[in-house]
Amino acid sequence: MRLKLFYIIIFFNTLFLFAQNKNVNVDSLIKISEYQVFKDVKYGDHKRNSLDIWLANSKEKTPLLIYIHGGGFVGGNKESAYKKNNFNRFNKLLNNNISFATINYRFMNNEDGILSSLNDAKRALQYIKYNHEKFNIDKTKIGLMGSSAGATSSLWIGFNDDMSDNNSDDPIERENTNVICLVGIAAAHSMDLRRWRDMIDLDQNYLDEISKKYTRGAGLDEDIWGDKTYDEGYLSKIDFFEKMDSSDPPFFIVNFGKNRKPKNIADFHHNPVHAKVLKQRGDELKIKNVVYAVGIGIIDPSNIGMVEFILEQLN
Repeated sequence: MRLKLFYIIIFFNTLFLFAQNKNVNVDSLIKISEYQVFKDVKYGDHKRNSLDIWLANSKEKTPLLIYIHGGGFVGGNKESAYKKNNFNRFNKLLNNNISFATINYRFMNNEDGILSSLNDAKRALQYIKYNHEKFNIDKTKIGLMGSSAGATSSLWIGFNDDMSDNNSDDPIERENTNVICLVGIAAAHSMDLRRWRDMIDLDQNYLDEISKKYTRGAGLDEDIWGDKTYDEGYLSKIDFFEKMDSSDPPFFIVNFGKNRKPKNIADFHHNPVHAKVLKQRGDELKIKNVVYAVGIGIIDPSNIGMVEFILEQLN
């Protein structure tokens, strides 16, 4: 058992290290000529509303996994899907007749914080559903995968009820936002910092200190966000924890590291106890979940890997 645990730890640590590698030449991993690829497709009006979509070779409509990059809602881009370890995963999906997409989205701002980022991820999903015939996608079989901030966007969409607007003049907005599986790497269980604080019994003054540093680093107005961070109306729009219910899709979570006093908000966002809380909530609601937080002793008894989970859900 100890030897098995050792190999699991090595596996996830290696996975994390590979995820940090620079982008690689995709042609060194896959023959791009063998697939139909749409690059820099516009799904909205903003300059960052673009996506790439790789289509599996199939005459039948295929399932799809959408990847949402991380970066603290202040950086990052869709090209992070082309990091070696990420693209190796997506290559396996393509080989199993599952298409994948990777998206850009707007960063947080003084007007609505991260709500623009979340809504862009939602619209990208709806755009692909609306254009499912063009992309040969089975729009009833779509999953979401994200890292860090991208994990937040994935969980926000997946744990909310359908957010379509049937009265909209825009047909894209009338598409439902239901998905059938979620994958989060370095995921937070909530966007309410008070929940983070209580999760590890962190001093409020210290939380305020690192929160202000994050706000300054993001270029936001400290006066506005000093109050809005805990504004109930704003939190009701961006949080998802209380919206989880038994009808939610299965989820796979992997968080790294140990439970320690966070150095900054990003460090706090990645704390492994988030994974523990998500698992507890999923178990309470009887939502199928696979959770790994090796640093605090959480190893799913199935030992199922990330790609295997995605294949199981989308096929």
